[in-house]
Amino acid sequence: MQASWRSLFMNDLNEAVCTKCKAEFESITGNACLYCGALEDGVCRDCLYWEQTEYAGLITKGQCLYRYNAAMQTYFHQYKFLQDVILSEVFAKEVQHALAKVEAVIVPIPMNPKKLKERTFAQVDAMLESARLPYKHLLTKNEDVQGKKTKTERMASAPLFQWNGEAVPKKVILVDDLYTTGTTMRHAAKVLKSAGAEEIELFCLIRG
Repeated sequence: MQASWRSLFMNDLNEAVCTKCKAEFESITGNACLYCGALEDGVCRDCLYWEQTEYAGLITKGQCLYRYNAAMQTYFHQYKFLQDVILSEVFAKEVQHALAKVEAVIVPIPMNPKKLKERTFAQVDAMLESARLPYKHLLTKNEDVQGKKTKTERMASAPLFQWNGEAVPKKVILVDDLYTTGTTMRHAAKVLKSAGAEEIELFCLIRG
């Protein structure tokens, strides 16, 4: 039987296997899009599109740590869809290093309530907790599910979030696990901007 990510992580007391597994993930280095971390010099095509819409100027800058290669797809499926919550610890050091010194309040992207019930835990919250980072929920997610939509449908979606009424700080960094088209982040940023945020950055573990 093939070993699961959980068994590899928990049985590897000296972290040798963990190190081997991490070597298969592809870090984003060099020239990257200012807003989303795509491997582009300047601004990628998707972000250029957003900057010509009503969502222009919402994001100051952004960062993604890893590309969505084969190893990351395996990890992400095990973590997000098979509820392997221990995997929130795999990138704890990298996330902590990236966000510990940011001068902004960390705001995780919330889950669709139905999806939260299905998956048993909020994966972005768990990732931040494993990295021992404080965060604040300022948004609630509408029922619209993005995962089953095409790229064009996602980018034309109705508003995905609502403000929960909590005080919104001037500086915010939105955090999610996977960045694909940018729809989620732009919709979240627009709500927070309307609620009082002045400077909004984004951070994702993975750039799809």
